[in-house]
Amino acid sequence: MKRTILLALTLVFLLTSVSMAGCTPATDYTDLSVRDFVGKNGIVTAANPYAAKVGLDILQQGGNAFDAAVAVSFAMGVVEPDATGIGGGGLMIAYNVNSKQSMFYNFREFAPANATIDKYQSDYSAQSGKAIAVPTQVAGLLTILEEQGTMSRQEIIAPSVSLARDGVVVTPELAKVILDNFTVLQKSREETMPVFCIDGIEPLAEGDTLVQTDLADVLQNIADYGKEYFYTGEFAQKVVDAIQQAGGYVTMDDMKYALDNYPVKSAALTGSYNGYDILTVGSPSTGGTMLIEMLNMLESYAQTNGKISDLQHNSAEYINLIATVMQLAYGDKEKYMADATQVDVPLQGLTDKQYASDRMEKYTAGQAYLGTASGDTAYGDPWKYQTEQGSVYSDGESGDHYSTTSFSIIDKEGNIVTFTQTINSFFGTGYVPEGTGFFLNNEINDFSTQPDSINAVAPYKQPASYMMPTVVLKDNKPYATLGSPGGSRIPSAVLQVLLNLIEFDMDIQSAISAPRVYCFTTDDGDVSATAKDIYIENALKEMENSLVAMNYNVLLYGDKQYDSYFGGVQGIKVTDNGYHGGADPRRDGKALGY
Repeated sequence: MKRTILLALTLVFLLTSVSMAGCTPATDYTDLSVRDFVGKNGIVTAANPYAAKVGLDILQQGGNAFDAAVAVSFAMGVVEPDATGIGGGGLMIAYNVNSKQSMFYNFREFAPANATIDKYQSDYSAQSGKAIAVPTQVAGLLTILEEQGTMSRQEIIAPSVSLARDGVVVTPELAKVILDNFTVLQKSREETMPVFCIDGIEPLAEGDTLVQTDLADVLQNIADYGKEYFYTGEFAQKVVDAIQQAGGYVTMDDMKYALDNYPVKSAALTGSYNGYDILTVGSPSTGGTMLIEMLNMLESYAQTNGKISDLQHNSAEYINLIATVMQLAYGDKEKYMADATQVDVPLQGLTDKQYASDRMEKYTAGQAYLGTASGDTAYGDPWKYQTEQGSVYSDGESGDHYSTTSFSIIDKEGNIVTFTQTINSFFGTGYVPEGTGFFLNNEINDFSTQPDSINAVAPYKQPASYMMPTVVLKDNKPYATLGSPGGSRIPSAVLQVLLNLIEFDMDIQSAISAPRVYCFTTDDGDVSATAKDIYIENALKEMENSLVAMNYNVLLYGDKQYDSYFGGVQGIKVTDNGYHGGADPRRDGKALGY
């Protein structure tokens, strides 16, 4: 009976929200049967319709893309608390059309000052309190707003306070994540059970209302008092105490370090592909470097073999080509990529076009590349393409998590902002500081505990990440922007969507919705020395026999045609008719605009 009443109240709330919305009258902006939107003045595409609506409202109120992005970022922590929030961090790429300048804001979490490998070797589980890194989200967002935005903290954070206090309808994806990760939620059961359950017992289901009063209060205080509230004083001490009581190592000095040193601002990492300019993220992300390397390899292929578009889209040979390229880039990632402020990363070599051409010698038409199983190393030698040499480390280790979120925004001036942010695993460690309503990340779990690994945990070091928000230019003008969650599947998802746009001339929604594959570098997880594991969505099931004939071990993934394992890309394409925003059906994605 109580659930019936709640559903009725939810419907009233939705209808009221829609009647007040800035969207087309009588349009339900939460309707996920339509994912994309074409508009001339601005687009927001996010993994949740409530967050997309927050960004759209900010644009319509006169805010720029940065204002909208910070508002969406805070809102995502409310509507996707499983994937992101103020207990985590993220990365931002932006492009200013007037100055024609790119910018990269790095507010990825970092290891505390007293982090040493021996402290983590005895307990390295994802839900251990030891896995909590220093949260940097609030420092990043409010600095971006101060430096690039036009609106006040109160204006930007107010929509998120309302969403948390008044409640949001639980989407199908969130309902599934709550149920699948219910044991994680029970880590801080006194904080989480009253929020994520009906009567503190039954997990919230699709259509129920998620109300987060404690989180609303914290967000209001951040709006009123700024980032100092989060990183200094009584509130910061509460967060630190919760971390240390859970077994973690974050101190008040670490919180102050985050306040004073984050975000880190630099220019975007740049590359090119067949006349398109790629603006993406550098260290500590590995995804941007991988994207440029993969595109360089494909450009080299085309110079010898003809246009990639000559291969039928998602034909067996096309899949073989991109699977090989993925393997080679993932192999290099494991060996050479990590936080470049603390280790030597051969970035020049990894993004060198001749290096990519040489790597493509591993590709054979009609035959899966077996990597280490065939006697090769999984990686090449990019140091030979460097003007400066550095240290060489053993292979790194990769986190493999679904729980991240990504969104993209373009305003009426054409400025582009794209974020990817995370708390790592679903609901992070599961720990919620008393009375705060937000989950603490488990980013330490993305480090290696092997002392000679390039990604070994160390004081102030940021864990290697696959996140790769990206902007693409054509003739020095914005062409597209996109990003994705999905852990190690992020580079493969973004690569395939970008190829769908450039090589196969798809619109943004078709490019995002098209079925995907994923092929990691050869490792101990492969079941056979004579067949290479490849993951494919059920929508590509008819390709199984052809791929098996190429010596692939085909792993169909998911119960439906598409699965969130393969990422959740949100993107925008600039067209002659305006901006076209697309959102991934693998998540609760929605594009809104005007």
